[in-house]
Amino acid sequence: MSKGRKTFRKVITSPELIEQINPKNVKLMNRFLKNFATKRSPNSVVSYRSNLNIFFCWNILENENCFFVDIKKRELMDFFDYCVTELKWNSNRFCQMHSCLSSFSSWIENYFDDEYPLFRNLLPKIEKPVKENVRKKTVLQKEDIDKLFAYFKENDMYQDACLLALAISCGARVSELASFTTDLIDEDNTVFDGLFLETTREIKTKGRGVNGKMLKKYILKDTFLPYYHKWLEIRKEIMGEHGSEHDFIFITKDGNPASADRLRDWMSRWSDIVGQPCYPHNFRHYNISFLKRLELEDDFIVYITGWSESTGHSMVAIYNDMTAKDRKWKNLDKLKAAVEG
Repeated sequence: MSKGRKTFRKVITSPELIEQINPKNVKLMNRFLKNFATKRSPNSVVSYRSNLNIFFCWNILENENCFFVDIKKRELMDFFDYCVTELKWNSNRFCQMHSCLSSFSSWIENYFDDEYPLFRNLLPKIEKPVKENVRKKTVLQKEDIDKLFAYFKENDMYQDACLLALAISCGARVSELASFTTDLIDEDNTVFDGLFLETTREIKTKGRGVNGKMLKKYILKDTFLPYYHKWLEIRKEIMGEHGSEHDFIFITKDGNPASADRLRDWMSRWSDIVGQPCYPHNFRHYNISFLKRLELEDDFIVYITGWSESTGHSMVAIYNDMTAKDRKWKNLDKLKAAVEG
């Protein structure tokens, strides 16, 4: 039976190495990240800092702690070769680092041209590998969802059941699921013929800028509420035992709010139940595919997901896992009559 995704990680950073980074590189990096933080989310800033620390730790170990402005193209090539051969990075991880160093380089080129007039962004000259699928895509069927719910009920795992119900009912990202609070749920606040709950306020979703994109979420009421009610009873007991006072729906054993990483770990453990990898995007795909099977209009799906009008229809196509054989095609009866006649 599948154990879910496994990721190889070889770590070259350490607090001791980070302390040794060339002070001129530290100064440039911190200034870049300060500027970057005015335009991008905190998570993006954390990701870029992590990538830059990886590069500069390699720079200590393999490149004499060279000042970034003086680094040559062949040294960048050496770094990316190291990432592939030693760190075992796949093409997607390679491209993430490439993008980070390219942004950093362009920023230096644009804003420090008076100090470093000869500096150029060399990353466009470093060839990126073709992006590849790093895992086999898992397409969950209704039978898989039913199996998960049955297992959770049999084993009194109602927090897992509530999490699954919310994930497939609104298609939210895992970071958004972790941010759900009880005050967002008003059972009388229904829309679209009473089929959906509309959150009482907007929540932060993924998007450019420090604050991301603020959107209301729409939850299939009858799928979500039964498991939500059951979990609230158990949650109340846990919160009381530990003297916890907060409104987050999903909690740890000691009553603290569960992080997005914790929710991601729980979903990964579901892999053993269905016999194939489970990860947060599974359930976003399932949500969109479910709505498409019911032949709901793309415009409706774009609206309830909060996708932009310019890209929304493309996003529906990406998240819809229905194959041509799953679709209901018009006029097949006419074709049948023609060939049989």
